[in-house]
Amino acid sequence: MDAIIQTLKLRYYARLINKYSQKSNKAALGLDRNLYFQKYCYYQDKLRMLQEEISAGRSI
Repeated sequence: MDAIIQTLKLRYYARLINKYSQKSNKAALGLDRNLYFQKYCYYQDKLRMLQEEISAGRSI
């Protein structure tokens, strides 16, 4: 069951990363672009940390 939840979280974070990457690239104003880029970085870090936990064999 934990493997399923972890897989769903991985997909969810990957989808959010893609979403905010596209929004950041399309944003015309500097503040909007910065906000989307910060969200992109946040979810990218969360995904990386989750992948490291999975590869180390630890569960959440």
